Amino acid sequence: MSRRLCLLLICCLPLAAAAQQPDYTGSYQLNADLLRLFVVSYKGDSLQFTDQGRGAANMLLQPDGRYQVEGVKPKALVEFVADPSGHVNKMIIEQNGRFECFRISHSTDVPKAKRAPNRQNGFTRADTLRGMLLPARSCYDVKYYHLDVAIDPDAQTVSGSTLMRYTAVRPFRELQVDLYENMPVDSIVYRGRHLPYRREFDAVLVQFPAMVPAGAMEELRVYYHGKPQQPDPNVSMNGGFLWRRDNNGRLFAQVVCQGSGASLWWPDKDHLSDEPDSMLISVTMPEGLQNISNGRLRSRITLPDKRVRTEWAVTYPINNYNVTVNIGDYREITDRYVRNGDTLTMNIYHLPYSEERARFLLAKAKDMLRQFERLFGPYPFPADGFRLIETPYPMEHQGIVALGSFGGDTSALKELLWHEVAHEWWGNNVSCRDMADFWLHESFATYATMLMIAYEKGEKAALQRLAKEGGVNREPITGVRNVNHIHYEVWDAYAKGCRMLHMLRIMVNNDSLFFATLRGIQEKFALQTVTADQVTDYIMESTGLPLQPFFEQYLHRAALPELQLQFEKQRGGLRVNYRWHGAVKGFSMPVRVTTGRNSYDVIRPREEWQHITLEGMTEKDFKVDRENFYIESKTVTGAVYKASS
Repeated sequence: MSRRLCLLLICCLPLAAAAQQPDYTGSYQLNADLLRLFVVSYKGDSLQFTDQGRGAANMLLQPDGRYQVEGVKPKALVEFVADPSGHVNKMIIEQNGRFECFRISHSTDVPKAKRAPNRQNGFTRADTLRGMLLPARSCYDVKYYHLDVAIDPDAQTVSGSTLMRYTAVRPFRELQVDLYENMPVDSIVYRGRHLPYRREFDAVLVQFPAMVPAGAMEELRVYYHGKPQQPDPNVSMNGGFLWRRDNNGRLFAQVVCQGSGASLWWPDKDHLSDEPDSMLISVTMPEGLQNISNGRLRSRITLPDKRVRTEWAVTYPINNYNVTVNIGDYREITDRYVRNGDTLTMNIYHLPYSEERARFLLAKAKDMLRQFERLFGPYPFPADGFRLIETPYPMEHQGIVALGSFGGDTSALKELLWHEVAHEWWGNNVSCRDMADFWLHESFATYATMLMIAYEKGEKAALQRLAKEGGVNREPITGVRNVNHIHYEVWDAYAKGCRMLHMLRIMVNNDSLFFATLRGIQEKFALQTVTADQVTDYIMESTGLPLQPFFEQYLHRAALPELQLQFEKQRGGLRVNYRWHGAVKGFSMPVRVTTGRNSYDVIRPREEWQHITLEGMTEKDFKVDRENFYIESKTVTGAVYKASS
């Protein structure tokens, strides 16, 4: 059984007995999986325990003071543990092992997404305001942000301001800033005066006293406060603040907002198409706590009230969801990566008990950087350095790549390193302009992991792993445009997109040209936001291949192309009839099949039936190369194709 518990929910306790017990209510993290939350609360006279907000079950008090969960197999027992003062600070779940859970808050609210806009649920005006460049957004271009926030971990709140410097692209009197509606705006200041504004869902529409002329460089500051949402684990790509504890019980927190957007915790123009040229991130924390953000540390000062303020300077364009805070009891290891006479500074931030793993990752990172620079081009952000950090959740935050917990299997941790760091090229250097083209980030990063497996273990191991990357194939990889479409079957953007890139490499049939094309994408679109069409057009131009039907099939259709086969026994051999079925018009992707026992060659199916005759083979000998080609194949019966000549 997986160490992720099959336990659903816990507990029932008579109210009279509960009154004699410590207060158990609150939220608990599963220390073995920091993303797993249990919520203990009362329902009537019974104490209830909820696993990720799903279901409920009662617990029976046992003679030894523990509780047995009803209806759960294998048997699950729960014990609440108090500190010397009598405060319950953790619980132990026994089910095929002992699992420690820290109490992280007294809140019994289960994190729940307010809505998941997708093809099934539909889209609304709120989604258009979030995902489209309407006139109040397209009228200006952000050049610089100064995010200045104070974080209160006890209250789980943030407060502060965003200074936004921008250029007017065309004349306007109304400008849209984005901030989730649960986060109140205190004021908006422009040229020393407060501006009026109106709210429409998560959009803040700011009214200017006079027309702002095209070409004007202006700035405004938005003051705000609030309690940012926490992620709903039951909704794909639903982000927020993760408030957790490390193994020593100290605060361990971060914000993750890919998909949901940065406006869940700070005011900005929350559209992927507009990245600031640079940014300053100022974070004020209670004394004794550390925060690590993007860029380089510019200053760290202790304020008169003993709080600590750090300033982090980002010197490159950065997409908003990459802007982050990471709070923990961090230790730092520094190193250097030298290549071609140039030195890249390297830093890794780890929790006190993770030093050995941190040094392992830093050593692996050097070899990985050598490979990625060879395959994709130079590391994109040298002035900000290369940094890794231990966090509750892995995420490709630019210049400070979060790798989740450093515990667990080293092979899995290494692969996570490869994937997340690959995003420095695919996602951070070259960024999609609309979340509909999210595959530009995840397909390439997933394929980068396959390339590293091939480098370390050989092509056979990489192909075996690639064959496991299966998509769901219920929706197209490409999402719906102009509505920030992300809460859907996003796994296909990883797995199916990865398989698509590998097939592209096979079709190019020239690794020098294939990787020159990848490096060309990084060079041509460096530090830019792009559409998928720009990238696919470049690939076709670079390789000289007519790939429009190929990209149409794999990016805009849900179903895989089907290779239909018919077999005819012939004297001394086998005749194989074949064609593509159910594919887009003009689809003619070559595919490898056996043309002799255990020997492969390429056939070029089209929509029309074709055939090959294979000497000395039977139907059982015939195989389709499903490792390299992500397709369906089907043997059909009926009228057998007859050649015209």
